[in-house]
Amino acid sequence: MKHICNYSILRFLPYPETGEFVNIGIVLIADNGDFRFKIEKKRQRVTNFFPSLDSKIFLRARREMEAELTRLSGFFTANRSNLNSLLGTFKHLVHPRETMMRFSDPGTMAIENANQAVSELFDHYVNHSFATKEYQETILERQLGKLLSASNLKQRYSEHKLGTADYPVKFPFVMINGAQPVQALKPIHLGHDEPSKIIEHGDAWISKVRRLSSAEQLAQDTLFIASPPEEGKTKLLKAFREICQELKGFPGVRVTSTAESRSSLLEEIKKGIPESIH
Repeated sequence: MKHICNYSILRFLPYPETGEFVNIGIVLIADNGDFRFKIEKKRQRVTNFFPSLDSKIFLRARREMEAELTRLSGFFTANRSNLNSLLGTFKHLVHPRETMMRFSDPGTMAIENANQAVSELFDHYVNHSFATKEYQETILERQLGKLLSASNLKQRYSEHKLGTADYPVKFPFVMINGAQPVQALKPIHLGHDEPSKIIEHGDAWISKVRRLSSAEQLAQDTLFIASPPEEGKTKLLKAFREICQELKGFPGVRVTSTAESRSSLLEEIKKGIPESIH
């Protein structure tokens, strides 16, 4: 049976002056009284977008929002026969306000199952289920470019193909000293929702690195900056660690995580820059 629901996207907007925000959750109310919500668990999504933000600010704001939505869930359950009251409460919840946690204008859709609907909306608006791994890595490359720019390092790097004429491999950030590639930086998206996807994407780069290493065409230092899967997902993390370990098995290849702080990432990058050109 189809039901009509209203939904709204929960957004985290720590700096009202810029208007920048990150989608972090979904709230939904159906005309049969079903209320559902889902909030992003990974803080890296927010801290990567707002690198200068103290993560404790987001964690506290998220904790308070989760407590409020949990409290409202009890109210909706106890009053599900009074649809007018529920809709009024939902409208008040998503009403515009001057806080770090804000809601989008409500949308309307027909659904069959509230649990499935909130998951699908979350995957679309928060996880960007429409985005390919190429799209995800473009975002990671853009973030790395901003980090290098802020540290006055970006001008030392350029996009470059390493390898041979028959087998060129493109890296987005390569530092050349004379004719020698001394460092190559490659953000890699390994935050997939299935172990097989992590392994497939990781294996593709392991194969490329193996060929480059055999042909002695790797940079002196190659640093993969990998985005990890969701915390607490044992099978996903196992696949992630396996790929990272295999990559680190090649001479001159290192791996770090996008979950590291900006300062830690910069330290890892600088470790691979020869002292003579620091």
